[in-house]
Parts: sequence; structure tokens; C-alpha cells
Amino acid sequence: MDPYIRDALLLLSVFFFVSAAAVVADEEEARALLEFKKGISSDPSGRVFGSWNQPGAGSAVCGSWYGVACDAGGGVVAVDLARLGLVGDLKFSTLVPLARLQNLSLAGNALTGRLVPGLGGVSSLRRLDLSSNQFYGPIPGRITELWGLTYLNLSWNNLSKGFPAGIRNLQQLRVLDLRSNGLRGDIGTLLSELRNIDYVDLSSNDFTGNLLVDAENLTGLGNTVKYLNLSNNKLSGGFFSNDAIPVFKNLESLDVSNNQLSGELPSFDSVFSLRVFRAVANKLYGSVPGALLAGTLHLSELDLSGNGFTGNVRDITSTSLKFLNLSSNLLSGLLPSSIGVCISVDFSNNSISGGLSVMQSWEPTLAIIDLSSNSLSGNYPEASQLQNLTSIRLRNNFLVGSLPSTLGNYPELSIIDLSLNRLSGPVPPGLFTSLTLISLNLSGNQFSGSIPLQSSHSTESLVLPSYSHLESLDLSNNLLIGPLPPEIGNMQRLKLLNLRNNTLSGELPSELSKLGTLEILDLSMNHFKGRIPDMPQSGLNVFNVSYNDLSGTIPETLQRFPSTSFYPGNNLLVSPNGMSSGSNSEGGDSHHHMKYSVRIASIVGSIGAVMLILFALMALYVIRSQELCGKSRFRDQATGMEVKLGRFGRRKIFKSSKDTPVTNSMSFSNDHLLTSATRSVSAHKELLTEAVECGYSDQRTESTVNNVLQNHPATCTTGERFSPGSPLGSSPHLIDLGVSEQSVMLDVYSPDRLAGELFFLDNSLIFTAEELSRAPAEVLGRSSHGTSYKATLDSGHILTVKWLRVGLVKIKKEFAKEAKRIGTIKHPNIIPWRAYYWGPREQERLIISDYVNGDSLALYLYESTPRRYSRLSVSQRLKIAIDVARSLYYLHNEKGLAHGSLKPTNILLTGPDLTAD
Repeated sequence: MDPYIRDALLLLSVFFFVSAAAVVADEEEARALLEFKKGISSDPSGRVFGSWNQPGAGSAVCGSWYGVACDAGGGVVAVDLARLGLVGDLKFSTLVPLARLQNLSLAGNALTGRLVPGLGGVSSLRRLDLSSNQFYGPIPGRITELWGLTYLNLSWNNLSKGFPAGIRNLQQLRVLDLRSNGLRGDIGTLLSELRNIDYVDLSSNDFTGNLLVDAENLTGLGNTVKYLNLSNNKLSGGFFSNDAIPVFKNLESLDVSNNQLSGELPSFDSVFSLRVFRAVANKLYGSVPGALLAGTLHLSELDLSGNGFTGNVRDITSTSLKFLNLSSNLLSGLLPSSIGVCISVDFSNNSISGGLSVMQSWEPTLAIIDLSSNSLSGNYPEASQLQNLTSIRLRNNFLVGSLPSTLGNYPELSIIDLSLNRLSGPVPPGLFTSLTLISLNLSGNQFSGSIPLQSSHSTESLVLPSYSHLESLDLSNNLLIGPLPPEIGNMQRLKLLNLRNNTLSGELPSELSKLGTLEILDLSMNHFKGRIPDMPQSGLNVFNVSYNDLSGTIPETLQRFPSTSFYPGNNLLVSPNGMSSGSNSEGGDSHHHMKYSVRIASIVGSIGAVMLILFALMALYVIRSQELCGKSRFRDQATGMEVKLGRFGRRKIFKSSKDTPVTNSMSFSNDHLLTSATRSVSAHKELLTEAVECGYSDQRTESTVNNVLQNHPATCTTGERFSPGSPLGSSPHLIDLGVSEQSVMLDVYSPDRLAGELFFLDNSLIFTAEELSRAPAEVLGRSSHGTSYKATLDSGHILTVKWLRVGLVKIKKEFAKEAKRIGTIKHPNIIPWRAYYWGPREQERLIISDYVNGDSLALYLYESTPRRYSRLSVSQRLKIAIDVARSLYYLHNEKGLAHGSLKPTNILLTGPDLTAD
């Protein structure tokens, strides 16, 4: 045979043999993919179910199967089914026959199942992306056998346990993303195993340990890593040391936020590649390293908020820093005179003081300013060169004066928050003509005048532009007067409108119904009158017009809201469903009204029975006190209470070293009717006060009290001292015929200053802990829960401050939860809480409310002759009972809260009509 023909036949036979083998191999891979497809139970797009049905020929797999890619030889090298909404329980072992598979991507589906060890058998894999699914269980150990793997993304699943040992075998791995799982283990051990990786994201897991890893154990990672995210784990202990931080030669982004890391930060002098550093919400302290704010680094974002950094805010000389957040630390001093070329600066929640005039020297690149909750004072600065401002937040400071008329002229400004200051004067009209402003919050100030929209009665107001971007407008808790202009209807994007607690009047404009995107509307505590306009907005979730003078019928579109949206107040407002002032509108028919009346009658009857029982107990106490005091022989001689107390000057609630200690003390109190979410044994829920007992057991003043009582014996009309359980023993006033009532003081524990946190439940009155600490105060009395003071702020506002007994509350979270529930109580017959204070020590727990000048019901019911209080008539007693019944109905039925200690000494009668509080 011709050798050429022989060679040709040989080559032809080899070709047919290879082709037959390839077809067999391709058919085997097709069968493997069809087995894999059986685990998919739902394919919303139909792309997999619609194409993976062809016979298992190689041409069909590579030509028409969705997401399947083949190499030149027909072998499957990629399966990409990402973001198709697939649902199912996959069996990864079916993919083992895919010997040339390099890319497997199933990201963004709802697939579930375990990651089986068989994955390690697909040795050709280079890229594995199973992110954003519901895979569970541990990561199989054989995954470390994928020697050629360069990309591994298992994020946003339900994987658990630790990463398997041997990850150092993955020498080619460049990207490791395990965020948002339930993985755990020691972070230092895992970081020491990593080699040659560029991108590492271990955030939002349960990793523990600290970052005090030896420098030599970090070199394999530090030489190459550019992005390292360890945020939202359970890390504690120290940060990278000064020896370890230089190892990260190429690090560009480091995030350790939301852990429990403590200690001081290293110098960062040698991490020249660092661009982003976030360490939010840890326990780091010390001064902020100067290198982070200087020009030696190329840092563009620095966020150290929520830590304990101290010292002054340094001048920022960096020419690259754009976003700076040092909020919620313990920084002090003045604002820096230089902020470099920052776009965003956040120094909120610190103790920075001084004025804002320095802002006029800041670079015009600045777009976002947040200086909220500091000690800044003085006037708001006039127009400056900050023409790029997009957001300015200065809430909760001590700013005074009026706002410049040019504030609304910034061409990019979208957010203004100047709430909780002492700003006054008119609201600048220019704020309502801005075409860029989205959110305006001026609440909790002293702004006066009318809302500066166009009005036929004013030539000074401006015409609101026909198209406004404003989405949130909060002018609550100010001194605004006049009507709500109808031009409010031009704010077509408005979602929140809060005008609560002003002195606005007139009728509500019908244009409110044109605000189609409105979600929250609060017009309560004003003097609006007339009818409520129809509000057809389907997205309206919060509606409140209570404490006004509205009348007419509640529109049908608003009858889905509870009675607290309309009452108290609005006595002439009528609901077609029978809702009336102070009632609930669940039922709405005559049967419901009858049911409500029966409830009121039942409560009134219960109160009457309680009063009778108390009267009987009082008589028993009087007889018992006679036996204890042994004073019955003086019964005919005593004519009244003869208590002579020394007068003391007004003192501060918080004692300093200069304060003179009190030498005599005695306590009488009338604790107000308060509320609690529950009445349990737990001391954290015993938030309601009880009547004080006669006498005082404080060891520091007990002997002094005894001396006072011995030298000036207190006698009752029957000739005996009040017993500890006597209703008059907790009276807020001394019943005396010839002796004037004196201010009495108690010497109690008090720190030099408040170093804790003051939490407001009502922002209508804002003051600082420092103001409270220097407020002159008088002791009102002492109960089993603590001592009550009458405190007068610098502004003249009078408060009642309850200093809670040590050990009464211990867990801050539970106490805050109960306080917030009680803070929602808004009823004319219940004294609300304004704020509470949580100090660093257990004995520093305060409850703050308004001081109410009134006399207790006990004085009117039980006072002996000669009387200083007139006897209550039947109509007065009935009114008091109804007031109390309405309070109880409100607490039980509308708030789901239990009432506290209900007795005559805890019910105050105020005003000429003797309103019960």
C-alpha cells in the first residue's frame, strides 16, 4: 500500500475515534446537566425548562441550552444561571462528570441544599459563585482541593460553622466573599491562613477573637490584600498593632465596623495606599491618629463614629479626604479652622463647643455638614462660600438668633435640619422657593410669625413655585401663628407635614387633599377650627388633628384612624360611627355607645368602692396611730399641725464640692398619677410612684430629723402624730394654722455633673444635662421609688425630677422600652413624662416630667378641722371620678397599659374646676 494512503487512513481512523469519544463525553455531560436540572422546581423565566429539553447531543447542549458554554472541543466549561429566580433543592454531586467545568454561577436565586463534598471533585473549577441563595450547612472541607480556584463567592446564604482548615492550599484564590452567613471561628486564625488574596469580605458573620495577630502571620495576606471587610461580627479585644499595620502594603479599604474592638489605634503612618477606613461602633478610644487627617496619606473616606475617641478635633490638612465622620465620640474643643477639601463632615454627638463663624473659612468643596448634638452656640453664620452644600444638620445645639434670608439660596442644598435649638424670628421665605430642598426640619425652636407662603392677607410672603421638591416639612414645637396657607397644596411631593404644637389658627385648607403622596400629617395642639377637609390619599398612614377646635363631621376617608387622631380636643367634632371626644371608635353604633357608658359607670362605681375602703382604712390608721403615739391625753388641746422647720436657700439637684450640706430635712410628697406598661415583680417595670411614708430613714440625716421632731412635735387635730400609712402623711402641704409653709430639703447622693445620657420622650421642651444639673431645686418628697424634686431651669420652666432609688432599675434596654411606651401617653388628665436620664452609675437614674401645681384629693377628703380646703360637692366628686375613669379607660383600652398606684394621694386637683391629674 502506498505509504501516503496508509498515513491518510491512519489519521482518518484517529479522527473518527476521537470524535466518537467526544460525542460519548458530551452525551455524558448532557445527562449530568439533566440530572442537575431535576433539582430545580420552579423557573419563572422559563429559560432553563424551555431549553434544557433537547436530546443529549453535544451540538444541542452547546448551541441551545441557556447558560451553558462549551470549549472548542464541545466540553461544558461554564454554567451561568444567575438571577433567574430559580427555586429548588440542588444536588451538586450531579456536576462531578463535568470534567472541564471552570465557571459555575447560580447567584441571585432562591436555591437551597447542602454544599456536598463532591464539589471538591470538580477540580477544573476556577470561578464558583453561589451567592444570594439559601444554601445551608457547613462549607465542605474538600473545597480546599480546588487548587485552581481564583474566585469564591458564598455570600448571602445560611452557611454555618467555620471555614475548613487548609485554605492556604488555594494559592490561586484572589477573591473570597463569605459575608452575610452564620460562619464562626477565630478571625486571627483565618487571616493567618490566607495567601495572595486581593479581596476578602468576612462581614456579617459570627467570627470572634481579636486582631492582635503577629506580623509574621499576616505577611501572606498583607502583601496582596487591597480590600478587607471584617464588619458586623463579634470581634473583641485589640486592633492591629503598630508592628502589624505596616504589613498591609497594598491595603486600600479596611472596614471593622460594628464589633467590640477596644484600645487605641496604631499610627497608620506607613499605610500609604489606604483610601477608605471605617471603624464605626466599636469601643476604641484615645486620640484620632494624626496621620489619618494629614496630607501624608491619600485617604478619601474616614468613619470613626460611635467610639470613645477624645481630644480636640484636629485641623484637617489632607488634600484627598472627602468624607469624614467622627460623630458620637467624646471629642471636645472648637471646630477646626480647616477641613481640607472634604465633601462631607460629621462631628455630631460630641462635646464640641464654640460658634459657627469658623464655617466661613471652610473650603467651598464642602457639601454635607452634620454638627448635631454638640454644645455649639451663637448665631447661624451669614452666607459663606459653601455654595456646594447639599446637606446641613445642626440639630440639638444651643444656636440662637434668626436664620439668614440667604439660607435658601444655596443652589444644591437638599437637606436642612436645625431642630432642637433656640433659633427665633420668622422662617425665611426663601426656604420655600428653593427648587432643590427635599427635607426641612426646624422643629423644637422658637420661630414666630406665619408660615411664609403666599396669602391674600400678606404682601410680604412669596409665591411658592408651582413645582416643589420638598418631601418632608417639620415646623412642630415652635411659636408660629396665623392660618395654614392654601398654597400648601403646591407641594405635590410632600410625604411628611408636621405643624404640631404651634399657635396656628383658622380653617384647614381644602388643598391638603391635593397632596397625593402625603404619608404623615400632624396638625395637633393648635387652634384650627372649622371642618376637616376630605383626605383621599391612600398612602396616608399617620393623621393627627387632636387638641384643636375643629367641628363638623369626620370625613369618611379618615374614619379608619383611631379616636386619638381626633381627640382629646375638638369637642364639636362628630363621627357618623358614634365616635366622641375621649372615646374609642371601634364599633360605632348605639350598642357600642351603650357599652362604653356601662364601662364608665363600672369604673366610677369601682372608684367609689375604693374610696370607701380607703376611708375605713384611714379610720383604722388614726386609731392605731393613737395607740402608737400615746398622745390621746392631749386630744382636747391640739388645734392643728405645729411643725416648725428651718428655711434653707434653693439648692441644685446635683451637689458640687462647694455646696453646703443640708443640716435638717423632712419629706412630704404627692407623687403624680403615672402609668406603666405592666405591674410585675420586676423592678424594671415598677415605674409608677407610691405615696411617701411619714418619716425618713436616710442614715445621714436620721438623727437630725429626730431632733427636729423632738424639739417641734408634729401633732394632728386628734392629738397624735400621723402614722406611716395615714393619707395625710404624704400630703404636699403642711396643714398649719399659724406656721408658714417652708421649703424642705433632702440631702441625697448627687454627682458633680451629669456624665450620662438624657433621652427626650417629648421634644417640645429641650434642655441639656448641664442645664438640669445646675437647676435650683426643692425637695417635694420621698417614696419607696426615690426622691422627687421641683427643679427650675434657666428658662424658668419648672420640672418634677424623680431620682430613682438605687437598684430599682438595672437593665437599660428594658427601662428604655418601658419609658418609650409611657412617653406615648397623651391625655389631658395624665401627667406625661418629658425625658429620662441614664447615668454611668446605678444611683444615677432620673425621670423628668412637668411640675403640676395642685393639691391632692386626699386633702379634700380627709383633712381634719379646722379646714383650709372646702368640702367637695356631689357634682365635684362626680367630675373627679369621671376624669379618673376617662384616664383609666384611655390607659386600658387605647394604650393597653396598666395603671399605677391609684389612691387619693396620687390624684392632683388643679385649677378652679378641680381637674384631676
